[in-house]
Amino acid sequence: MKSRLERPCALSSRPSVPRPPALSSHGSTCCLFWTFPMDRVIQEWAFVNTDVFARTKIDPSALVQKLDLDTRSVTSVRRGTEAKAVLPKKEKLKLRRERWLQKIEALKLAEQERRAQQRRKATVVVGDLQPLRDALPELLELEAGGRRQRTRGAGSRPRPAELSRMSAAQRLQLLEEERTRFQELLASPAYRASPLLAIGQQLAQQMQLDSGAQL
Repeated sequence: MKSRLERPCALSSRPSVPRPPALSSHGSTCCLFWTFPMDRVIQEWAFVNTDVFARTKIDPSALVQKLDLDTRSVTSVRRGTEAKAVLPKKEKLKLRRERWLQKIEALKLAEQERRAQQRRKATVVVGDLQPLRDALPELLELEAGGRRQRTRGAGSRPRPAELSRMSAAQRLQLLEEERTRFQELLASPAYRASPLLAIGQQLAQQMQLDSGAQL
């Protein structure tokens, strides 16, 4: 037991590691030299003293910016000259409601026109005669003078050939007669059998009668 206790411990044989000196307020510079190698301290100090922009060449004119009137945008010009009108909340709601009503009315008109066109296309025999019906009154107005010569009496006043020279009463009477003649044509059996052929024959007969009356 005595020999075992007198044997030196293994930890006691380790070499002693030197510790750095304690930091103090008076020896901070000295501590830096003790903790860092001398060549690294010299390199760091040389890098701090060097000028990073020593070899950089900058033109002084590039640092001056001038905003001319020609280079200004439309937004920047209008921002300083025009003041945006501030509307009350009620006025904004009123304008928004009017815009919505206009959009709804336009959609309704477009839907009505689409349905009317579909109804015209659904007719198998007649087909789409709406463009022809729109152009027919114009042809009748151009030849109104010749047709009036057959219907007027011996003592009646002759009507002018041009529609622009007619009076208001003469134009109303002419439109009423043409409307009656057009309704009779639509109700005729020839029109039901072949609408285009019946309209063509009616126009050809009318033109022959007008040319004979003018001669």
